[in-house]
Parts: sequence; C-alpha cells; structure tokens
Amino acid sequence: METVKIEKYVDAMLESSSVAAHDISGQIHVMQFCVEELENHIDTEGIKYLNRLQDSLDEVTDLITFYRSYIKKSSLITGQISPKKLFENVVHSLQVHFWNEFKKLKFDTSEIDDSVCLDASNEELHSVLFSLMAIYLEELKKGQLVDSVVKLKLKVLDSKYSEFTLESVLPVDEAVFLKLDDSSSPGAKVFRKNLGHEIILNSSKYDISCSNEGENFLVSLKIKVLNV
Repeated sequence: METVKIEKYVDAMLESSSVAAHDISGQIHVMQFCVEELENHIDTEGIKYLNRLQDSLDEVTDLITFYRSYIKKSSLITGQISPKKLFENVVHSLQVHFWNEFKKLKFDTSEIDDSVCLDASNEELHSVLFSLMAIYLEELKKGQLVDSVVKLKLKVLDSKYSEFTLESVLPVDEAVFLKLDDSSSPGAKVFRKNLGHEIILNSSKYDISCSNEGENFLVSLKIKVLNV
C-alpha cells in the first residue's frame, strides 16, 4: 500500500475514533449527572453503590480524556523529531498498555539530551525504546508496585555512541532483557514488545546491559546510531 494511501487510512481511523470518544464522553457526563441526582433519592445503604458507580464513571472519563489526547498524537510522523518528543511519544504509547501501572509510576525525562542526533528512523527508535520499557513494566506487574519515579536518560558517549538509561529504585530480573518473550499469549502489546526487542538482540547497533548503582536499578542501552 502506498504511503499516501496509508496516511489517508490512518487519518480516517483517527477521525472516527475521535468522534466515537466525543460521543461516549457525552453519555458518561449524562450518567454522572444522574448519579448526582439519585443521591437525593436513595437510602444510606444504597449510597455506597452509587459511590462505586461514580468512581467507575470517573475512571472511564479519565480513560476517554487520555485516549482523545492520544488520538491527536497518533497521526503518522514524518521527518526527524527531537529526542524529547520521541520519548514523549513512547511514554504515551506505553500508557495505552500499562494504564494501571501509570497510576503508580511517573516518568522523568528531564535528563534527555535534546541535542543528541540519532541517525535512525523514528519507527525503529520508537519500537526499540517501547520494547525496553515495556519489558521492564511487564516484569514490575509481577511484583508489588509502589509510587515511584522512573528516570529516563539519554546522553552522548563518544563520536559513535549514545546511551539510553532507565533508572529506578524498583529492580526486575535482568534475564528478561536477554531473550525474547515466547511465553506470553499473543496480542498487540506482546507483538510490539517483541518487535523492538528482536531488533535490539539481533542488531549490532544496540548493546543492552543491566547494573546496580547504590539503591537504583539501571537498564542501559548503548546505541550506535549517533549522527555527528
């Protein structure tokens, strides 16, 4: 399929999704109004169920708000973008698959060097970074999540290499980064995670390692795609 046709197809899907999100949002607001009115016509025992319903409606509203924002950022990107914009897009993609985890974790991108020029396609870099972070988050789900900040860093090492680092106080098994996940059930998240992971494992451009620095767990990705 030609690039132009793909762009038109994607734009049509995004427009349809945006309209659907708007319409659903309108109905949710009607339901929230009804809940507020019912509070004046129900006994004390029933209030707890109304509160649970209200909490669920609030959650759905948050989801719709997020997806409406996500849809706006999901159109096909052409040309180079800055490292910070790239990481913003990757984190946004991760939130789609790890909604509950994002309630506990915050991502700090303040140490992303925006002057780094990575000589690789946006699609490849997005896939690689998404996979690395998705593997980490998937492994965290097996343990007890606590509120914490995950630092994302990008810096130049020398004339050929740059380095991406994920730093967190929450460690995971290092072995999960060294082989593809062939045990998970098939699905969009697993496919996307393995897509970038396979590039990392089979390309000479990337070198992954794990280490500990004091109380922090680090996943480092050495990237040989620096354009100087």
